Amino acid sequence: MNVYPDTPSIARRMFVTNGFDGLLAAIGVNIGGFSGGADPVVMVLSIMGGSLSMGVLSGVVGVYLSERAERLKELSRLEKKVSRSLRRSIYWKAANIIPLYIALWSGVGVIAFPLISVLPYIAAAYGMLAIEEAFAASLAIALALAGGLGLYLGVVSGESKLYSMLRGLMLAVGAIILVHIFKFAVAGPLPG
Repeated sequence: MNVYPDTPSIARRMFVTNGFDGLLAAIGVNIGGFSGGADPVVMVLSIMGGSLSMGVLSGVVGVYLSERAERLKELSRLEKKVSRSLRRSIYWKAANIIPLYIALWSGVGVIAFPLISVLPYIAAAYGMLAIEEAFAASLAIALALAGGLGLYLGVVSGESKLYSMLRGLMLAVGAIILVHIFKFAVAGPLPG
């Protein structure tokens, strides 16, 4: 018996939405915090610090609290319709378990993609890449992941996979442009 058939689609939406959130935030920290000769460990800590705080607090806890409130509201309406308490019923259990499931997918989306995007900085910390190479590779990975999320949305929606991938890619490109404009406006042209 599927008590809440919308659960997988909500979890998918949270995963993708927060996947984009995590990637775009990682792009912002990456560009905003990078300067030639930057410490790769500082870059990893900066990107993942933001991702973890956003992922755990907003992506998991915030989503759990809001989903749980919605499910309990639905449960209360159902109890009024049947004129009895549904405590300990499958509906009550679902109203308390499903928000956790959705929140976990939300958290995975917001944490996993930035974690993948910092791998070049980890390689740079071990001397396997120059910091400038790590910066470029990190942005390239973020762009590829954003395109991948767009592609996934094309699969889910049945729309053109190519156009969906390009929309995801353009979202990341837009973030790169926006952060560069902001960085230039605040810091001026970079020396060198």
